[in-house]
Amino acid sequence: MSSESAISSLVSVPRLRTRFVLSLGAALVIVATLGAMVWLATSTRRETATDDRAARMRAVGQAVTSAIDQAGRFAQAQAEAMARRSDVPAPLAANDRPALAALSASTWTYLKEQAGVTVFGFHSTDLRYLLRVHKPESHDDDISRLRPMVLAANKTGRGQVGVEIGVTGIVGVRGISVVRQGDALAGTMEVGLDLQPILEQIKTVTNADLAVVLSRSLAGLPAAADNGGDLFLSSSTDLARFSAQLRAGRLAIARETEVGDLDIDGTGGAILRQPLVDYSGRLVGNVVALATFPEQAVQDRRLRSDLGVLATVGGILAFVFFSILAFGVISSARDEEAK
Repeated sequence: MSSESAISSLVSVPRLRTRFVLSLGAALVIVATLGAMVWLATSTRRETATDDRAARMRAVGQAVTSAIDQAGRFAQAQAEAMARRSDVPAPLAANDRPALAALSASTWTYLKEQAGVTVFGFHSTDLRYLLRVHKPESHDDDISRLRPMVLAANKTGRGQVGVEIGVTGIVGVRGISVVRQGDALAGTMEVGLDLQPILEQIKTVTNADLAVVLSRSLAGLPAAADNGGDLFLSSSTDLARFSAQLRAGRLAIARETEVGDLDIDGTGGAILRQPLVDYSGRLVGNVVALATFPEQAVQDRRLRSDLGVLATVGGILAFVFFSILAFGVISSARDEEAK
């Protein structure tokens, strides 16, 4: 080997190293840039998913509020229609239970079967439940301390509508109308719907589980005999799931609507808590909604996979491109030296 060949061979080694370092450095820069893009895209996607979950959960809450309002207006309208019948005041004022039962039988049957009405009855002026059309065997009991809506209607002479808490903690939507005979109060009439079917209907539409969590102290209910604490489930679409959340302390009463992320059965989900107020505007508990969003997890995995592949392929292509470019530059320099 001539001295020139030996020198050329020695010189080519550092040039090859330089080529490799330059190519690797450029590829790392590209990979880092693509990695930053992956992180930014994933972060943006995560924020978008969070906002989407919050919007969907708030929509569930609005659906509950709207459904309760509609149920209340319906109950009030039916009670008012019955109270305004010309043949109702006289038998109600006379406490004529059989006459009232005959007058309301067909209306009750229709509302029960077609509209899901569960409560239909008349109250006397001395605050006794004169006739439960929905439960005729139970009557004439004193409700002056048990039915604040009836008491309010009697005292104010105006109809009442909204949520009422029963002595057992069951929540219902009631409409109560005043029945008059001339200028005198003949009694009151009520129509009511249970809240449980309303929650079930909303679940069918939104795919979110719902529950009503009551506070005994806020609702004016007696303390639990078994020391079960202040909060309890009045109704729910998934008793086991909400009971677990209640035991874990995640269902504390919120005084304004709150939405947050929550891991549900190992799947990313969200929880909504919004105030539940009774007919008088008093806070008595919360409506709680739980929902999972498995489609978001699938989309996130797909996005990370696609961007990861993109970053890897981009890095490999960058390394190959810059290796070829550096080899060409170095070869050109060697040709110039050989001349």
